[in-house]
Amino acid sequence: MQRIIDSLHNQYSDMPDIRVRKIVVDKQQRKVFCTISYPNLPSVNKSRQNDIIAYVKKLVPESYNGIVTLADDNFSESSFRRTLTELIKTKFPLYAVISKGMAISIRERFIDVVFHVDVTMQTNIEVAEVISKLTEYLADYTCYKVSFDIVVDKEITADLAEQERLVYLAVNRELLKPQRCFSVTNVVKHIGKVVVGSPMYIADIRKATDSCVICGVVSGKTLKSSKKDPNMYTCKFTLTDASGGSINCIIFVRLDITDILTIKNTMGKTDSEAQTISQTRTYANERKMKKMMDIYDSMEVVVRGKIAFNNFSEQLEMTVYDLSKCKIDPIDRSTEYNKPVADSYIVVQPHIYQEFTQTSFVNEIIGKSLLSSKKYVVLHVNSTGFNVVKDKIYAICAVKITDGHITERLFSYINPEMDVNDDDLSKINVSAADLVLCPTISEIISDLYKFTYNCDLVGLNLNKILDLVNYFAAPVGYRFTNNITSQTGMLDALFDNSTFSKKPNCSKLEDVARQCKIPCKNIVFCGDRAEIAARCMVVIANNVK
Repeated sequence: MQRIIDSLHNQYSDMPDIRVRKIVVDKQQRKVFCTISYPNLPSVNKSRQNDIIAYVKKLVPESYNGIVTLADDNFSESSFRRTLTELIKTKFPLYAVISKGMAISIRERFIDVVFHVDVTMQTNIEVAEVISKLTEYLADYTCYKVSFDIVVDKEITADLAEQERLVYLAVNRELLKPQRCFSVTNVVKHIGKVVVGSPMYIADIRKATDSCVICGVVSGKTLKSSKKDPNMYTCKFTLTDASGGSINCIIFVRLDITDILTIKNTMGKTDSEAQTISQTRTYANERKMKKMMDIYDSMEVVVRGKIAFNNFSEQLEMTVYDLSKCKIDPIDRSTEYNKPVADSYIVVQPHIYQEFTQTSFVNEIIGKSLLSSKKYVVLHVNSTGFNVVKDKIYAICAVKITDGHITERLFSYINPEMDVNDDDLSKINVSAADLVLCPTISEIISDLYKFTYNCDLVGLNLNKILDLVNYFAAPVGYRFTNNITSQTGMLDALFDNSTFSKKPNCSKLEDVARQCKIPCKNIVFCGDRAEIAARCMVVIANNVK
C-alpha cells in the first residue's frame, strides 16, 4: 500500500491532496481494489481521472487485476462524524464511548474535533495514544487537516456498562455477518476465470461490495449492443437462488476493432500485418459472442463480481467479471435456520409495567376484556421507507398486551447506517450523532424476536415492516412469522363490540385517543404511537357490551 501511495504522490506532485483512501486485496480472485480520493473531484477533467486510474492499475502486481474507484474527498459535519465514530468503534472499541461527547466543526479544509470526557478516560486515551493514531490514519484517509483536543468535563462520570455495551456491539457486528453459503460442483470456466469459492445467499446481500461470489439460475437474459459504441455489448439477466433472493446481473463485453484501415492508422502496420490482426480479432470476437449467446435461461451458473446500488432501478445490481457453469447442490434442509428464542435479552431490555387495578365483583363477572386470554404486540417503527434494499429503520417500539393488560414495552433507537433527514429526526427527539452510537437493526433482532414470540402483531403497514425486519433477520438465523392484524381493523372491531356510543375514524389514532380520553403526545414518534395504540385497545376492550 505504501508503495502505491508514494508512487502516486510522486507522479501527481501537482495534486498534493490526492489520497489512497482504501486498498483491499483479494488473493483468491487475484484482484486489488483501490479507492483514490481528491477534493472537488468533479473539477478534475475526465482525461486526468482516467490517467490516474490507469496509473494506479499499473502499480498493482502483474498477477493481480486492479479495480480502481475515484471518490470525492468532501465531508459535512454529519458524514465526518459517522466516519470518525465508525473508525473509533472498529479500531478502538474500548474507547468508543468518547464519540458520544464529541463536538465537530468544519471550516474550509480544516476539521476540529473536541472529545468531552472524564479524567479517567482522558488518562486511558493518552496511555493508548488514541489521538496520535487517529491523526496518523486520517492523514492518509483525507486531505482535511484534522486536529483533536480533549476537554475534561467534571460532570461526566465513567459509565463502564456503556463501554461494555459498545465493545459488545463492535464484536457482535462482525459475528452477525452472513455465513450461509451454497455448495457448487462441476464448475466449468465460461467467461473470464474459473470462479472458486463458496457462493453466499443472494437473500443475504445487504449492501454494495467490491467483491462477491453468488450462484443461481439465469432468467430474462438479453444481449444488446450499445447505441453509442457498436463494439460494446451488454448481457443482462436475473440470477435467482434457492434462498428466495434474486439480483439483476450485467456483463460488459468490448469487441476488438477489426477494421483494417483503423488498425493500420493506429498501430502503424502494413496491409498484410493489419489483415492478419483483423482476422485474429474477428475470430476472438466470434468466440466472445458465442460465449455470451451460450448463456441461456434456466442455466445454472456461479458468478463473481461487484455489487453496487443502481440509482435508476433503486435496487442492488451485480457487474459480473467471471462466470462459470456449474451444478448447484440443494440446500441441506436438515439445517434449521430459525434460531430458538434466546434465554435472555442481550442489547435492549424491555420496560416492565407495574399495573395496579381494582375491579368490582360485577366487573369481574360481566366486564371481561375482549383481549382476555390473548397476547398481542403493538409494533410501530420510524423508517426512511419500506424498500428492503434502500430503506432503514431508525426507531422501533413494541408494546405487549397480555390478557387485556399492558405488561411490557421494548423500545430502541436504531443506527440506520445511512443519512436520515434532520427534520425527521427532530420530530422524534434524536440527533444523527446519537443514532451513530445506537445498535443496528441486526443487533436487536434477537431481542425483538424474543419479545414478539407467540404474539399476534398489531400495527400499520405490518407486511412491509416485517419484510424489512426479515430482510435483516435472515442472515442471523431468525424469521418473523407472527400473525398480523391491521391496527385500524382491530380498533374498528373493538369499537363495534364496546359500549361506546360513538365510533371515531379508526384510521386516525389521534381521534381514537380523544374518544378514549387518552393524552395524545407525539403521534409521529413510534415510541408514543405504539403506546397510545395499545392503551386505546385496552380501554375499548374493557368497555365490552
